[in-house]
Amino acid sequence: MPQGNFTLDEARAALRLIRGAVGDLQRTQAALRAVKDELNALNRRHLNNGVVGDRRLRELNLQQRRLGEEARRLIGSITGAGAEIKGIDDGLIDFPTTINGTLAYWCWRAGEEDIAWWHPRTTGFSGRRPLAEA
Repeated sequence: MPQGNFTLDEARAALRLIRGAVGDLQRTQAALRAVKDELNALNRRHLNNGVVGDRRLRELNLQQRRLGEEARRLIGSITGAGAEIKGIDDGLIDFPTTINGTLAYWCWRAGEEDIAWWHPRTTGFSGRRPLAEA
């Protein structure tokens, strides 16, 4: 896969390869956030002289490490395909390109069927334009 400029067909081919990893990364991030929230709650209780189960803390720390490793692996598979992750929660993925001499991105968001948008690299998601304007 290209690491610099993608044609639209190349971006679509890369998307087919990474679409599942994007969904997995979103789920992993949500699970990681839940573990961190529970750890924070347990630590607050401990600081307030509450009794915190050492066993549960160990389990959560282990789970946090495993989820972090999984997230890093998924991020590597996505970026290794040349895509740029712009937002995990929304599944925002950009593929670098040049359109009519302008540095740009082919833009995709989780839930969309196909790449149907692009935007100049100087703008973000709010600057998305339909492919017909490319």
